[in-house]
Amino acid sequence: MLALAYAAAHPASAGPLVLVGCGTFDPVSRARLNATLEERISGDLGRQLQHLEQEFPDPDHRLRQRFKLTGHLYDYDAEPANEGDEPAPPFDLTAHLETWNDMLRLQQAGVYPAAFAAIKSPVLMLHGTYDPHPGRMILESLRPYLPQLECREFERCGHSPWTEKAVRAEFFAVLREWLLQRVHAPK
Repeated sequence: MLALAYAAAHPASAGPLVLVGCGTFDPVSRARLNATLEERISGDLGRQLQHLEQEFPDPDHRLRQRFKLTGHLYDYDAEPANEGDEPAPPFDLTAHLETWNDMLRLQQAGVYPAAFAAIKSPVLMLHGTYDPHPGRMILESLRPYLPQLECREFERCGHSPWTEKAVRAEFFAVLREWLLQRVHAPK
């Protein structure tokens, strides 16, 4: 979302853009996203989520715990994190909420996705079919403003294709080939 917003504001300095696990740009797509997540929440997970506010009074810690509990809802069959991997950076709830609320406000005001029509760069959307973000709905909401938008969907793939066992190598191959063709293309 932020890459598209930047490219719309600075089309002359934007290069090829790749949207991976792209967010929603309309209320209907957001409702589908939320419905999919609700469908995937089991009874035990639902009970855990209901008790988060009591267990984690600090909003930052509560949101971090929510992501820990629900992260798997976005994955199809992701590689587990290695014990030696770098720990996740601290989650900045304030920045997350301010950015998201600003994006929602600008969408409701009609700024986005309409402003994306200024983008002349090639755009590729890489999306997993298991991602709760409704890829085809997002694609259709962006196409009127980004006619150059290409899309590649991956089966057996969730929100983070680079972590998915079945498509990780294919994801990187598609990404590499597409970028090489556009970055080194004659101007």
